[in-house]
Amino acid sequence: MNMMHVGWDSGLVMASVFIAFLASFSALDTVARVADSRGLHAALWLVGGGAAMGIGIWSMHFIGMMAMHFDTLMRYSVSETIFSIAAAVLGSIIALWAVFRHNQFTLPNLLLGSLMLGSSVVAMHYIGMAAMRVSQPIVWHRLPVIFSIVIAYSASAVALWLAFRLRNNETGVLYRRFLAAIVMGIAIAGMHYTGMYAAHFHTTMQVIPGGLGSQRLTIWVFVFTLAILGSNLFGAMIESQRRVSRLADELKLTNEELRQMALHDPLTNLANRTLFEEKLNDYIARAKQNTSTFSLLYMDLDGFKMVNDAYGHDIGDKLLVEVAKRLTQVITASDTLARVGGDEFVLLSNANSEENASNLAAKLVEIIEPEFHVEGFELRVSLSVGIAMFPLHGGEAREMLFNADSAMYHTKNSGRNGFSLYQPSMSPIGRSQVQLKNELWRAIHNDELRLFYQPKLNVTSGEVIGYEALVRWQHPERGLKTPDKFLPIAEQTGMILLLGEWVLNEACRQLALWHKEGATHLSISVNLSAQQFEQKSLIYLVTRTLAEYQLPADKLILEITETTAMRYPQESITILQELKAVGVQVAIDDFGTGYSSLLYLQNMPATELKIDRAFINSIGHKDTDPRLLSMIIELAKNMNLNIVAEGVESEEQQTYLVNLGCDIHQGFYFSRPVPPSEISVTATQYLAQA
Repeated sequence: MNMMHVGWDSGLVMASVFIAFLASFSALDTVARVADSRGLHAALWLVGGGAAMGIGIWSMHFIGMMAMHFDTLMRYSVSETIFSIAAAVLGSIIALWAVFRHNQFTLPNLLLGSLMLGSSVVAMHYIGMAAMRVSQPIVWHRLPVIFSIVIAYSASAVALWLAFRLRNNETGVLYRRFLAAIVMGIAIAGMHYTGMYAAHFHTTMQVIPGGLGSQRLTIWVFVFTLAILGSNLFGAMIESQRRVSRLADELKLTNEELRQMALHDPLTNLANRTLFEEKLNDYIARAKQNTSTFSLLYMDLDGFKMVNDAYGHDIGDKLLVEVAKRLTQVITASDTLARVGGDEFVLLSNANSEENASNLAAKLVEIIEPEFHVEGFELRVSLSVGIAMFPLHGGEAREMLFNADSAMYHTKNSGRNGFSLYQPSMSPIGRSQVQLKNELWRAIHNDELRLFYQPKLNVTSGEVIGYEALVRWQHPERGLKTPDKFLPIAEQTGMILLLGEWVLNEACRQLALWHKEGATHLSISVNLSAQQFEQKSLIYLVTRTLAEYQLPADKLILEITETTAMRYPQESITILQELKAVGVQVAIDDFGTGYSSLLYLQNMPATELKIDRAFINSIGHKDTDPRLLSMIIELAKNMNLNIVAEGVESEEQQTYLVNLGCDIHQGFYFSRPVPPSEISVTATQYLAQA
């Protein structure tokens, strides 16, 4: 049997392979959008991706067929040509649906999708070949036909696997998608030309008139190819624009949320001090421009500390939320209510006369008077309010705040539960408290705080094993102030949390420097106030600070007083267990001065016991029984606690403590608290700096 020799147009062959690549890349790009979309958008992209793949494969197939050189122009059956297109498109859509329907890659999904896509490719190819209008049937060689079918199913599996693996928009995915499209294009072209190789034509074959001519079909092939690829490109542009718009909206929303967090109190969702100061400056600027007046009301809860001490900070926080709700009921939408301290609130109001401001203050006081019901407890607090008018009681923000705060303290000193308009003759004691509070706020933000360090010495080896960080205030006018001069006001106003966070951060920063100098054995002790110890973010704050300075957790010792530890023993045990899980050490400070329950104390996972200096000072006094100090040391040993004696000031005290078995000392006998510039820590010198 004589067979016709068929030649090939190399240009069209290359064009067919290129179209297979374009179809593959378009399909990969489109199915990535399926994974990023939901509902109707996902369905549209699924159909678009399937159509792109199907039309691309069909176009590549017919361009490949037209690359064959016959003695006459080939013609094709319209119905079979359309049927071949439909097979490619529908099969591709169904295959993509099978793989992406749950957005989860499973072997059954891959097998089903490969079966559908492979069958559609085979059907498209051989139906397309059957569309050739020739007088004698094509002779097929079985082995190449089988091989082409194997390639079709294998290529389909590889194509769908790559499509799923590269569906996410991650770093470098465009480059990998490009390479995957080359692999898929070569596989599709390989299947086609293997199938073409299996076809042989009789030398006497003639083309039957009718149908579509190869020239017209060429035009339609390019039209279809450009249409599907162009529509996908246009869709991708629209989708990209939509995604950019969505990202812009999300970014705007995120920025708004960040601004909300930065400018609002997280507990009550009222404005915080930062936002309040911005609003106050805006009020002043507007009032100056319009020659108008407004009022500033400074409020403080009476009896709140008693609630906190009796019921705990959790109940206290919930009470503050309820107080904020009540205050909000009185004010108007144009007013600005802020929480600026622990139980301190301020209000900017358009009340433009002393009478109107006084009426507003009276309503605020009145609405706080009824009892609050919080977690089954009936709680009562009252409100002390101070009023300052602009510009009568201050032409600038700081002056207005100072005077309103002074008026509030005047209310407190005059019996509480009421309000006072600022007068220049207000109590000098109240004014000094306000001034100290404002200056302390400035000190925290203006880098006026300093840490001094007192060594803890192992007197047996003569080595410094660590330092205790002690805060000082370098006042720009009144010099260095010790903690007893400013910590009480910090605790009253809630600034102790901000101050404590600064101390923890600075102490860890300094310890990291010492460790870099080679003194990696050193630890740092940081005192925690009761408010710090009970705040919910303590563990996060500690772990974040340790991570920031890359410090071992066991080199940080947090000191809490015995009174703080025993105020809520069960809660304290829980907090200490969480700190122990992190690896941080905890010391019980001022031990022996409180009323500890040994049952609770033995269950507290502390690592260190610091004997109160009152016991150390009693050493050598005739009227003091030494057995109590001996019992405390023996108790600590039995509980496997490190024992530290603080306040050691003489050789006699040192010798006495060593004889009792206490070797770690701290006090003026060895060194006063000194700034880090006066401390030398090297790998060979650990002695205290006297």
